[in-house]
Amino acid sequence: MTLPHSDVPSAAGTREGDLAPRLLAWAGDSSGHPRAALVVGPRGAGKSRLLAWLVAQGADTPAVTVHAVGLAAGQTARTLAWQLGRDLGYGPLDPEQLTGRIATDPRPVRLVIADLHRAGRYPHRSPRNTGTAVLTDLLLPLLALPHVRMAIETDTADLAGLEHDALVLNLPSGASHGASHGASPDASPQETDAPPHPGADTPGQDWRLVDPSTREQALDRAMVAGTAPTLIADPGYLVHGPVTAITAALADDSLRVPRRLRSVWDAAAPALSDPHLPDHTRAAVLHAAAVGRDDRLAEYLRPLVQPKPWATRWSLPHRPANAVALLSPGAGSPPATAVAADPLGRLTQLSLSDGRVTGRFTPEPPWTPAALATAAPDCLLALDRSGALRPVPVTADAAVPLALNRLILHHNAASLISDAHRPTALAVAGRHLAVGDREGTVHLWRRNDLLAEPTTVRLHNSAVTALACLETPDGRTALVVTGGLDGTIRLWDSDAGSPLPEPLHRRRAVPTALALTETPTGLLLAAAWSDRQLHLTLLPSGHQTALLTLSPIEALAATADGLIVTVGPGGVQCTETGFFPA
Repeated sequence: MTLPHSDVPSAAGTREGDLAPRLLAWAGDSSGHPRAALVVGPRGAGKSRLLAWLVAQGADTPAVTVHAVGLAAGQTARTLAWQLGRDLGYGPLDPEQLTGRIATDPRPVRLVIADLHRAGRYPHRSPRNTGTAVLTDLLLPLLALPHVRMAIETDTADLAGLEHDALVLNLPSGASHGASHGASPDASPQETDAPPHPGADTPGQDWRLVDPSTREQALDRAMVAGTAPTLIADPGYLVHGPVTAITAALADDSLRVPRRLRSVWDAAAPALSDPHLPDHTRAAVLHAAAVGRDDRLAEYLRPLVQPKPWATRWSLPHRPANAVALLSPGAGSPPATAVAADPLGRLTQLSLSDGRVTGRFTPEPPWTPAALATAAPDCLLALDRSGALRPVPVTADAAVPLALNRLILHHNAASLISDAHRPTALAVAGRHLAVGDREGTVHLWRRNDLLAEPTTVRLHNSAVTALACLETPDGRTALVVTGGLDGTIRLWDSDAGSPLPEPLHRRRAVPTALALTETPTGLLLAAAWSDRQLHLTLLPSGHQTALLTLSPIEALAATADGLIVTVGPGGVQCTETGFFPA
């Protein structure tokens, strides 16, 4: 159930009111023990109201702040993990990914899990769909982390794995005077006696015209009737249907669906699980997952996304990459190819028009790429994950610019002296080259002045995580945009000397990649974030749109006609943005 709004628990003297101080004391206990608080009781006892009260207290008291609320009713371990990851600012992550991400974040985490006793979806179809799996595959691994604490609503204190490390708060029947009376919490979410909507189980119909509850009931009935494969194979149902139910149905390996459908849905479902997505965005996300995996489904979906703000032009989902740069056939020409560096340091040239491979080469000695930038039409500047800079000639007869060698020697020497000066990001624009380091400083070089030292400015209090640069037409000034571990994106005009006093953007996520380019409608800033969002901002108007990504973005590049090339563990993708017309 949805947690009710509540400022205070039930009146003093009731069991609910008596337990509220104990729950609050547990949440604020700095010792971290016990890790879990079980709010136990039958239907109508006031469990949800008590947890809602705890969440409300944290809004004004940082010591008891609840960082994420998971509504477990009808959820699997995987879909509940997506909820929690999104609430925590990490984006939708699978259980193992979420546990690993929280393990690397030392900040205390308090979670509230509502209706654990109602967790599970089609549990008879797969062990992964059971409520027990929610506990064993997600909640217990999270509770094993020393800085995670969890308040859990359940109908029993007999939860395997929590017998000896949980505060149990028992609420008797009727403890809450404000309890709601809805459907029985013991009823399986897929069991329904509601009459079917006319034509609701007919694949191929226009699912936009069917209300959400009827869409969900259609799959519930199809699972019972044995017609679920036909329904799930309907692209319209995939766009508009219930994400949790479809995910649970596809977890049943015996369900016979089109061969590539599971891989498409597996890629798209985490992003689709955001309950606030409009229909055209759902279609764009599903289309992005189908491109490169299921060409037939992709072609069916393309008409649904072409008029909207973005659509995937091509995708290579099985080609993971760490870095990308754009190459032009000559000075002053628009870029024609993208160069992507895979985790082993192999470089692949890809046509921007269709993703076709136009060349491959492996620089020597071996390296682990972190960033690439175009220093000349036939030469790249590369950053290794160790923090070392190096030139990468694209052709056998390419000459490395002298200014590039001086920059490389300077920063590689500085990083040997102090780890704080180790490069973490780079960008090149015309005559300007920019390098960001671990202490948050950006160093801006001019390649036509071999003797001058770089201009430096401290833009962040922590490491620079992303960098983009754009040169003015006269070549005298550079606009530098930086992202930092502090969750901010900042703009620095080298001619002004000082950066803007306030960040362009500040979020509960980390910017992982930036690109800045001139378009016919203004400057386009593309910013990828650690929560799997890609924000496009038109400067100076500030007009913005957000794109959902299927996997983390480690690097990106943008063209003047609105193409965005992104790379990461999920491969290489080229996206068309109608948001910025050419």
